[in-house]
Amino acid sequence: MFIRFTSDDDAFVASIHTPTISQRESEILSTAFEDAFADLSGFKWLVIDMKEVTFMSSMGIGMLVDARSRAAGRKMKVVLANVASELDQLLRMVKLDKVFKICANERQLNKALKR
Repeated sequence: MFIRFTSDDDAFVASIHTPTISQRESEILSTAFEDAFADLSGFKWLVIDMKEVTFMSSMGIGMLVDARSRAAGRKMKVVLANVASELDQLLRMVKLDKVFKICANERQLNKALKR
């Protein structure tokens, strides 16, 4: 509904398909991540593609932190991809640039994934 999972070599990619991540969307996304991680193994990276996201509430930020915790439990590193400049400012303001690698474009993403 709001998320699609694919794989790309050693990366598990979660593409978010909603412009806003508030309480309703974050609950749906958290459940989707929980289900996806139930059978997940063999990936080095979790890439969360945020190309369509323009707004995120505190609940959305919590969902990202929860996804990071799940990924860390599987020894995966998390990269936020295609982050719009407004959202990038929000993530940096709440110091999530210290927790996530934030990429604005494919070139930055490939560099982060060491490709």
